Amino acid sequence: MKSKEEILNSFNTTGNDGLPEISAPDLLKAMETYKEQYAEAAFNAARQIKGDVNEFATYGDYAMHLQQETQQQQQNRDEFTEAITLAANSVLPHFIPHDRSAQEFSFNLTMQGKSYIAFYKKDADGYWQLDTWAAAV
Repeated sequence: MKSKEEILNSFNTTGNDGLPEISAPDLLKAMETYKEQYAEAAFNAARQIKGDVNEFATYGDYAMHLQQETQQQQQNRDEFTEAITLAANSVLPHFIPHDRSAQEFSFNLTMQGKSYIAFYKKDADGYWQLDTWAAAV
């Protein structure tokens, strides 16, 4: 395993004055290299075992699994956002403020046994558009 100094030195260049220097993008690359190196070491030290075999053969397999899991969670959130938008838009007429000068408002709705808050804003044409939503606390 490389030390911090070895990683930094691999990205160093020599300036006009002959002293070593590192650019900001190269410093970020060095930091990312150092982080990945220690993440892989931590993975190897704490590898999950499923039955009698390792669940992930390499750190790369584990990283790819995490990336796929993150993408799946994002897709699920996008699909749920579509469902919330559909539900909120279907009851929207019941909550539109009487004050025509209002530019935003919110209301609570319940889906799948959980409460959410729908936040609406008026667009440039004067129509109410779902701006965002959040779980109610």
